[in-house]
Amino acid sequence: MRTQHPIWPTTIVMMSIVGMVGWKAVEPGLTTLPKRASVSDDMAAVDRIDALLNKQWDDSSIRPAAAAEDLQVLRRLTLALVGSSPSLEEVREFESDTSPDRLARWTTRLIADSRFSEYFAARLGDAFIDPVSEELKPPQRERFRQWLGESIQQGTGYDEIASAMIAGRGVFADHPATTFVASELAIGDLAAERLAARTSRAFLGQRIDCAQCHDHPFASWEQSQFEGLAAYFGDVQFQRNRVQDTRPRPFVIQDDRAEQSRSVAAELPFDAFMASDQRHQRESLASWVIHPENRRFRRAIANRVWGLMLGRPFISPVDDLPDPGTSNDPNDLDVLDILADDLIDHGDDLRRLIHVIVKTRPFGLASTHPGLGDQVTADQLEASWAVFPLTELGPHQMIRSMQQASSINTLRPDELNPVAAFRRWQRQSRFINEYGIAGDSEDAQASTIPHTVQRLSGNETRQQSEATLFSAVGRIAAISGTAEACLDHCYLACLTRHPSAEEKAHFLPELESNRKVRSRACEDIYWTLFNSAEFCWNH
Repeated sequence: MRTQHPIWPTTIVMMSIVGMVGWKAVEPGLTTLPKRASVSDDMAAVDRIDALLNKQWDDSSIRPAAAAEDLQVLRRLTLALVGSSPSLEEVREFESDTSPDRLARWTTRLIADSRFSEYFAARLGDAFIDPVSEELKPPQRERFRQWLGESIQQGTGYDEIASAMIAGRGVFADHPATTFVASELAIGDLAAERLAARTSRAFLGQRIDCAQCHDHPFASWEQSQFEGLAAYFGDVQFQRNRVQDTRPRPFVIQDDRAEQSRSVAAELPFDAFMASDQRHQRESLASWVIHPENRRFRRAIANRVWGLMLGRPFISPVDDLPDPGTSNDPNDLDVLDILADDLIDHGDDLRRLIHVIVKTRPFGLASTHPGLGDQVTADQLEASWAVFPLTELGPHQMIRSMQQASSINTLRPDELNPVAAFRRWQRQSRFINEYGIAGDSEDAQASTIPHTVQRLSGNETRQQSEATLFSAVGRIAAISGTAEACLDHCYLACLTRHPSAEEKAHFLPELESNRKVRSRACEDIYWTLFNSAEFCWNH
């Protein structure tokens, strides 16, 4: 058990602040999507996906998991979209919402939340700019994140977003989309090659750069194809904080094996007919990447968003997808094809993509199943998406969830107290730096013994479980009418569920024994829940 902390002489002090700080904050507006991305018809895509998976389960005699409880779905939804478990305020509001389209309403609400722009855009942005690059200063990274998040929230098509990153020009600070190009140019040598590699991996889900030095030994990519793609970035430069295109000039490759230099013409690796003639090479490249017939483009983003929503991409790894099929037979399409088709039919609006994924059956399945006790069966269930995948929380989710659990009200980056928001951000950054960043969040799985030690004995776990005048722990201890209500509030705040009968039998005696020390018992309960396996996973 962790070190105990002194409690207040009485609970009267805390009761006096209840009138100053209410349990309920102002609800953010429930925005609606524009007509071109209406979610009223998204069930067509959902039905196609569910029908496809149901057939695969039937053909393999797989019995999928039961449906997850509503609060469990709410927790995984908020973890995916805003990077934390829901606040106690949100849980109570969700429980009181009896509308038949409750999940869709809450999905729309969370996408419109400032936390979505802060968290989801940052995680998706890791695919476009190196999350650990030392060339980017925090304000530059923040401007890119803000631009990306606001673009998604406003319904800007993903095709427009991608085109702005690939072909954008202008002053770095005024045109955040140019961060994609500027961050690589700022490093120096071989920038064109790095940009070609990141373009193919981020936007197409293909590792064309594996052919940088020689023809790919396992795939069809040839060295000349990679060089031709890199040549599209041969005319771009970054000077005086401005990304601009120069006059056409030869793109020279230094061939170390041949010990000579040679000029390479810009050439696309496949389906060159999809590129339109533009003034600048990067504009032509962008038109090819986002072309409606370039199935790799939308399959790649569908796979990434699926990974962010469910903790694991539909196909791993996210940057090495198999070539899409060539058949137009609807029976030959996979889940990514269905998501990609629906995306292009609705303006490439990523908000709609999120809505569709949330409504699919895999997102709503429980993470438990009788067959998980057998390794062979478990592998089959997980591979077929017949059970919701269990993945550990990333460092961003871990610290944000602890901070949120320590507050009754919903914490947002644009709250009225900028000092408190900045301090919270500082603590997040410190925790993440100590915990470590595993890279692309869709593929990251990196729990270690130091992580466990940090949770058990770290300052954040201790501080977020302290009972103070304004913390959730202190307020729950003071204003909960009964010990049972107090325990219920602790569980809802930390785990987004009500305690089981066994858990009640264990904790209630501690809370009922002496009301004066209830705050101390709440601290211990919080600390225990923070360090539980259940808190650290996305179930």
